[in-house]
Amino acid sequence: MGKLSIKFKGGLIDEVALKLGDMTIGRSSACDIVLRDDKSVSAKHAMIKTVGKKSTIVDLDSTNGTFVGDDRIKQYELKHGDTIIISEHAMRYRDDLMLDAPSHSRRRETSSSSSITSQEDTKIISAHAQLIALDGKDKGKRIPLMKEETVIDNPGKNPATIYRTAYGYMLTAKVGPGEPRLNDKPVPLSGQLLENGDIIYIAATKYQVSM
Repeated sequence: MGKLSIKFKGGLIDEVALKLGDMTIGRSSACDIVLRDDKSVSAKHAMIKTVGKKSTIVDLDSTNGTFVGDDRIKQYELKHGDTIIISEHAMRYRDDLMLDAPSHSRRRETSSSSSITSQEDTKIISAHAQLIALDGKDKGKRIPLMKEETVIDNPGKNPATIYRTAYGYMLTAKVGPGEPRLNDKPVPLSGQLLENGDIIYIAATKYQVSM
């Protein structure tokens, strides 16, 4: 999930951390992100939908439109560095994963230069979460969650996807018969941060989250 740096007439007025689900933007005090003192902004002007690590800006049929850069948009998936323009407000989108990347590279360079031991390497790898199959033909199998995106197949249905984010491990899945479930309940449409001991049901297999 990312952040918005909000400027009004060129001056920084706020920084907002995006949250899972929908966040409304507009002049109304009922909005999650309120743009005051600008009559060109509609009461409910736009919305940012965040699912997993992806955020999408959606114009809510505003009078004066929502822009990303120079382009007027109806719906647009945000990328690191994009600037949303609503009247005289400019909101720069920053992706936490992208912001973390340089420091991650520096850590790797530092580790390399200090010649860390293989034992330390093992500790770093084991720090990542993993899934453990509790039953089925793959009982005992371990799936490390080291990648930014881990897809778990669900034959005949939609797969489950686990994103590794700055906030933890985010599970996303479709809702319906035969779709993946979390702790024997449907996975929320906006995704769900995993906790140690959670049980993910996929096809005929139960996976336990181990952190």
